[in-house]
Amino acid sequence: MERQWRPALTRLGYNLVIHLLIPAALLHFLWRSRREAGYRRHLGERLALGAPPPPHPDLWIHAVSLGEMRVAGTLLRALAASRPTLSVLLTTVTPAGRAEAERMRAAGLPVDARYLPLDSPVLMRRFIRRGRPRALVLIETELWPNLVRQAHLAGLPAVLVNARLSPGLRATYRRFRRLYGPLLGTFEWVAAQGPGDAREFRDLGAARVEVTGNLKFDLPPAPPEPGLERGRLASEQLWLAGSTHPGEEALVLDVHRRLQAARRGARIQLLLAPRHPARSSEVIALARSEGFSVIARSAIDTAGTSAEVIVLDTLGELAALYALADAAFVGGSLVAQGGQNPLEPVAAGCPVVIGPDTRNFADMVEQLRDAGALLQVTDADDLLRALERLLDDPGAGRAQVARAQEVIDANSGATEHTLQLLEPLLPEPQGAAGHRAHATHDVH
Repeated sequence: MERQWRPALTRLGYNLVIHLLIPAALLHFLWRSRREAGYRRHLGERLALGAPPPPHPDLWIHAVSLGEMRVAGTLLRALAASRPTLSVLLTTVTPAGRAEAERMRAAGLPVDARYLPLDSPVLMRRFIRRGRPRALVLIETELWPNLVRQAHLAGLPAVLVNARLSPGLRATYRRFRRLYGPLLGTFEWVAAQGPGDAREFRDLGAARVEVTGNLKFDLPPAPPEPGLERGRLASEQLWLAGSTHPGEEALVLDVHRRLQAARRGARIQLLLAPRHPARSSEVIALARSEGFSVIARSAIDTAGTSAEVIVLDTLGELAALYALADAAFVGGSLVAQGGQNPLEPVAAGCPVVIGPDTRNFADMVEQLRDAGALLQVTDADDLLRALERLLDDPGAGRAQVARAQEVIDANSGATEHTLQLLEPLLPEPQGAAGHRAHATHDVH
């Protein structure tokens, strides 16, 4: 009997903490909006207020931020091709995720974007009752307890797509097994990226787990960004440092200075993209204090720029801008942040260098590194040597890109496998019911 009460007590403790934290969460959004105005917009949606979501969407897809939203976009494009009348409610947590969802809508995908309410049982219940979606799809590891539980209580079939557990999340889920184990047991199925992830989800309590592969290998290259072409940059060589974190930009700028010193006869520019564009003014100030000529990406006009450093201060452009660079460094890896996803520059056909801390994408980085499809370095000095190799020998970069494409091709297909699992949750393709009725009439 005591064991039966433990999950309920754990949920009670979680809900008490959540309700105490709601005012702090709203203040946090307002505080962040000083730098990133998107956190102030649609604030009522965080409390399940404002205009109701469209009624009875065929799917409710939740993707926490930009990377997960792009995974959702891969699925949505494939779904919309066979089901043009499909309706999708798309929720997210961050302004970057919201902006990507709005871009999908502008591109013609059948989505309605909303912020996910804070994870209170009252707010989640209100949100579900207002929209009454037919099924819930979570991308990667978005296991908000009340989101999952209230969906289950409302009778929504729920699935977890492209599921993975980073080492940090793995430890958290094990520690709070009483909370997360019963939640995982309510899923129709979990589609795991790899066998190791599948074992973890089974051990935690998921009843049905399939290994489908990583949907990020199926992401198409981003279309060119019309506002910035290579011809508008007054340099012979361009390298890009993407998704950098605090403490990392100083290392990157020092590497850029040393690259310039070694190439006095050649013009070289750095496109520096902090992980959070809201930090762009801080990064611009740092580059200026180091003596570089600097410009924000949004300030570049039709005449282009000869600035030594360009700081990306816009949302949603990084994936496309990788295609402009002769080489790219993927951030979060020279500092202890676990690294960012290296597949965006790989898919863009850009030679990639990454630092030593890649625990967030360990399997992916290992596969690419072992195939010679990216260079992994140990420190800033090693980064300098790797960039010199790629910039001095374009043939080496082209060979690295070709090997990377072989890895992508070998790992593609997760979308099709995931769609097969989703099929029972989806409405019939338009015309399918009528075609079947016609065929039945012919038989009789």
